[in-house]
Amino acid sequence: MKSFLLVPKESIETQARPGVRGTAQGERVLVRSTALRFGAAQKAPDALTALGLRSATLPGMKPAISGQEPRGRKRAGGRKSAGTRGAGASTVPLPGAPVTEQTGSEAGSYRYMPLIGATMAHFYSVDAENAARGELAEEFEFIPDVVPLSFPGPVSAGQTGPRNRGMSSLAQREWPDESGVPLAHAQGIRGAGVMLGILDTGVDADHPEHASKTIQFRYVSLFPNSPHNPARDVRGFDPDGHGTHVCGIAAGVHHGVAPEVDLYAASVIESETIRTSLGRVAAGMEWLLHQFSRPENASRPAVVNLSLGFPLQPPPGITEADYLLNQRALQTMLRRLLDSNILPVVAAGNSGPDTVGYPAAFPEALAVGAVDFERTVATFSASGTVGRRVVPDVMGYGVNVYSSTERRCNNQAFYERMSGTSMAAPYVAGIAALYRCRAPDLTALEVRDLILANAIKLPRSGGHRTGKGLAVFR
Repeated sequence: MKSFLLVPKESIETQARPGVRGTAQGERVLVRSTALRFGAAQKAPDALTALGLRSATLPGMKPAISGQEPRGRKRAGGRKSAGTRGAGASTVPLPGAPVTEQTGSEAGSYRYMPLIGATMAHFYSVDAENAARGELAEEFEFIPDVVPLSFPGPVSAGQTGPRNRGMSSLAQREWPDESGVPLAHAQGIRGAGVMLGILDTGVDADHPEHASKTIQFRYVSLFPNSPHNPARDVRGFDPDGHGTHVCGIAAGVHHGVAPEVDLYAASVIESETIRTSLGRVAAGMEWLLHQFSRPENASRPAVVNLSLGFPLQPPPGITEADYLLNQRALQTMLRRLLDSNILPVVAAGNSGPDTVGYPAAFPEALAVGAVDFERTVATFSASGTVGRRVVPDVMGYGVNVYSSTERRCNNQAFYERMSGTSMAAPYVAGIAALYRCRAPDLTALEVRDLILANAIKLPRSGGHRTGKGLAVFR
């Protein structure tokens, strides 16, 4: 089986454009743009259906697409009952055997993702792949889903504990006055009305830091585009704890920067391997855009936090051409966020100077490095120059940051200090949410400019770059 992300060549080569603007009652209102600007996008699912591939499109109503009439959704690939899930599959995982996708007798399967303008296809035979290329290669890039992505996991930075059992109550709040967070909260600016999307290992929705709010959650399986392994909307869980820590920094009700945001979390990173794929990230991104584009959400401000990516150079066994295609596809997804007036905040990485990867190196990203609470740059914080772009754009607190992690079987809840740009990024995402809460009519790019303009300048530390400085709310 081979998997490809099919993206219109015109789309992948076009620069991001601002989202749609409109007016209402004399105020500027930014309606989320879900327009398919490239007519070729619909050709892929139509051609794959004609070739016998099975649809695994997300269940439920699709948001309206600008310039198109609503279309009916085929039920092929819909959820099966619990008693028949995977029935007729030709590949059944056995104990001790490698995990493989269940496949049916069809030529393959696909998931059409209209809001990012792409289709993810699984071909179960070479003949099916060749037939699809014959139909679509002229207008579409066939991007092989073979490059593993990973997140910059927590690193050791001196103090790491101790873990704190039960409801946590720090003697002093984590965020210093210079961050502007205490002032914002005192003024009633706590993120209300803002949507925050997080792609990570998940979130423990029953942790005391999160249990009082409703978290929209999607688990994206190892095989997100297969009708035999559907993605699921369930109560939030997180076997790793990393995603719960990230969510707590940005949106925790006791310790979060923006505790009143509406949280949308997609589990796209496997807790055991700390790896993900282009297909899982695409499925998670599409789900976020579906949620953000619902009629009741279409004009609400939004931020997305990403702590994952590629290194600058291809991993062993991956050709440079395939690697470049994967990079361009990920960049296209970030463009779709900006097109939809959503600000993407990305961790720069934890490998130190001259080690910047993607998507932090893309100009569409607001790339975040890490400092401690004394404004000293963390030794692990990635920085560097890629072409004309200097990374990071801005810094956030990312050393020994206190947040929620996990619960034991007896329901004891844990808080823990972790370090990494994965901690700095949700701090900045929370700052962005505070700005978007105070001024919801600003565009994503205007909020980005506001964060950079108000940052506290930092001196360059050795080989580390610090961008515009420490992100704060003013």
